[in-house]
Amino acid sequence: MLNLRQPNIEEAIAGLPRLMESGRYEEAEAAARDLQRLHPTRGDVNEALALVLVNLGKPGHALSFAEAAVKAEPRNAGYLINLGRLYLDFELIEEALPRLEKAFRINPSLYQAPWAMGEFFHETGNGQRAIKYLQQAAAVAPPPHKGEIEKLLGDSLSSLGKIDEAETCFRALSKDKKHRGFALVQIANMRKHKTGSPIFETLQNELRSDNLERGDAARLLLAIGRIYDNSGEYEKAFEHCRQSKSNLPARFDIAQFRNTVDGMIQSYTPEVLQRFEGYGDLSTLPVFVVGMPRSGTTLTEQIIAAHPKGGGVGELRRISRMRQGLTGQDREPASMFKKMLEGGPQRCRELATLYVNMLKFLAPGAKRVVDKMPTNYTSLGFIALFFPKARIVHCIRNPADNFISAFQNPMNARHSYSYAPADYAENYKEYLRLMRHWQSLLPGRIFNLRYEDLVANPEEKVRQLLEFLGLPWDSRCLRFHERGAMVKTFSRQQVRQAVHQGSVAKWRNYERQLQPLVAILKDEMELLP
Repeated sequence: MLNLRQPNIEEAIAGLPRLMESGRYEEAEAAARDLQRLHPTRGDVNEALALVLVNLGKPGHALSFAEAAVKAEPRNAGYLINLGRLYLDFELIEEALPRLEKAFRINPSLYQAPWAMGEFFHETGNGQRAIKYLQQAAAVAPPPHKGEIEKLLGDSLSSLGKIDEAETCFRALSKDKKHRGFALVQIANMRKHKTGSPIFETLQNELRSDNLERGDAARLLLAIGRIYDNSGEYEKAFEHCRQSKSNLPARFDIAQFRNTVDGMIQSYTPEVLQRFEGYGDLSTLPVFVVGMPRSGTTLTEQIIAAHPKGGGVGELRRISRMRQGLTGQDREPASMFKKMLEGGPQRCRELATLYVNMLKFLAPGAKRVVDKMPTNYTSLGFIALFFPKARIVHCIRNPADNFISAFQNPMNARHSYSYAPADYAENYKEYLRLMRHWQSLLPGRIFNLRYEDLVANPEEKVRQLLEFLGLPWDSRCLRFHERGAMVKTFSRQQVRQAVHQGSVAKWRNYERQLQPLVAILKDEMELLP
């Protein structure tokens, strides 16, 4: 055990990274906590414990110690940056900005300060400001961190549709061995390349590299598969996407998801809504756009955000975190209802109001603000209780097309149901079952927007959508692609164009491979064109 007596505090702090580097994680945490118990008001001690906890994947445990470090040394730029980043990670955005701005004022030459500011503006959708700070950080950062900054810089440029500049950034980054695979995939994905393109050969050569990590192999295979799709070689496209998914960890458990859906259907009833009436914030500002990933949620957000009184804040995790904070580890609705009763209406309203205030901070002056986290469809019961005047837009898409789009994009392990047609179909059935429950429970509060209808009759459907949201007609909603807004999702290239039908019925190119999905969803075949 490290010697924690007063003369050796700095030595004890310096020993913590060495413990972490040698894999002695539990010992490092125990030593850091012992040190903090002995010296609870020291900034360096609290910061050391916060950093250990962050590196152990425990940011929620780290937050109070990071706050204590800043309280002890309010002009320490490094402490302010780390606290601001934690606030940003927890989407406490209005708390993050003043800390990061203060750190930047104190020491703008510290590369971490403009880096953190760039991260903030990237996350909050202000791409132009993100680019300015990230360029400043990249110019002075040491080589180990320069690549990470340039990755975010390239992504910010791409998110704003600055394809030529993003491509230049990623080409420079591809010379860094550590980031080469990532950079090449970004280059490939920014344009609609075909098999005759030089990048296609480069990707294949990179795939044959020695000691290729599974994550890099998955990204390369997926990019190659998309190029085969662009070239009409659908057998090869599907096989490369399948191989890509086989390199990824999968956490799909249909039995667990089915049980979760059962629990929500049983728990959220009209009686529950009546029991907790008056517990939520009555703001009409929030608009929750939900549905399966790749169902048109980004398109829908961009249409609404193009309205003079509309705003969009991207995919926020705040709702799921609020819900999990109330349900605890078991994540059962009954646990949440118990905590709500214990806290009472005022405490619940305060929690909901914090979220509404964040929307106001991100989209000042807007009358309707879109949070387009697709999987919030599992949280619609929570949303009904905490935001009873919010509007919900449910995006629906042909499940076979929906699958192909997810299959051809780098979905993470939380969405590993999208790695195989049969798994996707089973998950889709449960999603539909849950959505039918919400629509029965919340009549008049959910607007169903079918992707195929939207692209076939855009003005008609957009008029209906705006009417549902209580917004007057504005033709700018049909010209959403002219806004130049920052789009961080996989749809960033698609939403730079006007509404079109080019992605409808793409599944027909893969009809043979999708037979397991079609067979399972035979009762839903009316959704298929």
